[in-house]
Amino acid sequence: MTVKFDNVTPADMATPLLAANHSSDGLLMQELSLTGKISLRGDFANSAVRDAVQQSMSLPVEIDANTFDRVGDGTVFWLGPDERMIYSDIGSVDKHISDLRGKLPGGCSVVDVSDYYTVIRLSGEKVRAVLASGTPLDLHRSVFSKGQCAQTRFGTASVLLSVHDDIPVMDLQVRWSFAEYVWKYLCKVADYC
Repeated sequence: MTVKFDNVTPADMATPLLAANHSSDGLLMQELSLTGKISLRGDFANSAVRDAVQQSMSLPVEIDANTFDRVGDGTVFWLGPDERMIYSDIGSVDKHISDLRGKLPGGCSVVDVSDYYTVIRLSGEKVRAVLASGTPLDLHRSVFSKGQCAQTRFGTASVLLSVHDDIPVMDLQVRWSFAEYVWKYLCKVADYC
């Protein structure tokens, strides 16, 4: 298992794995830099909720189940009928949350979870095989392809998987407290696949 910490920047030090990377034959893994993450809950069929998010972040919230949509610097992930995860620039999170809280109707929840989750990007031909070793989710490209996301488990950790490219390139979002466990699991499996 090779973990490299070359060229670690202060922003990377704000992540649990310090921007670690690992490569093996057919797989490249790297922890992404700190990204702003906002947990949003509400009635997305309500036009006031949709309008608030559109005005504050220029993002759609009415998206198909288990998909995500990237617009500019933001990405919105469908996590459930009344739940979305929004990625944005880390420097804009406070502004977005303040704007949303001022515009959203009652019964909505908006929470900064930027330092609650980290994201591990996996790319290469072995991605599906490595991830399949730890999740019950069907990862076959005919079932789980570009633009889709799903909450599942990897080993004993709850994760959000998203497919960003058919190469494939997948992101695995995991709680900081499980990041090292998931990283070691991925590295071990990658070396044996």
